[in-house]
Amino acid sequence: MNTMTEQQRREFARIAAPYLANDQVRSMSGFVQHGSISTLDHVVRVARASYTWACVLGITFNAEDLVAGALLHDFYLYDWHDRSTSKPNHATKHPLYAEENARRVFGVNEHVASIIATHMWPLPPDRVPRSREAWIVTAADKWCSLQETLLMRHTHGGTNRPRPAVERR
Repeated sequence: MNTMTEQQRREFARIAAPYLANDQVRSMSGFVQHGSISTLDHVVRVARASYTWACVLGITFNAEDLVAGALLHDFYLYDWHDRSTSKPNHATKHPLYAEENARRVFGVNEHVASIIATHMWPLPPDRVPRSREAWIVTAADKWCSLQETLLMRHTHGGTNRPRPAVERR
């Protein structure tokens, strides 16, 4: 879905820019998320989908918090496929690792922290999204994950490593 107006594209780019310029965020291009999609590609897709859906549906929303929460929802900074570096209970715990990193690196507010922490609902069932922005990011994450897993499984350059979404400096 690419139905953003030029003004919306500019707003999205302005909000996303400081996050996408951060070296730790950029390092997510080296981690596989789904199939051969990098974690960075995934969070950018989720952020774009979340922002676009909110705009198209005419929902009143906090654009800064929605984009930040979407871009940082998987900011856990490890390869969950690699048992030597992965942490236990990834499916339910990674939102908390991402929230902790987002607080430490960006000093995110409570609303953004909540978007990040609840994005895996219904896993666990007691960590329920509490805002429009959190529900939108949760839904967009499910949609993008489904697309990436079922429709976008391919390799880049004959390897199963993800192609970087953002060129490294």
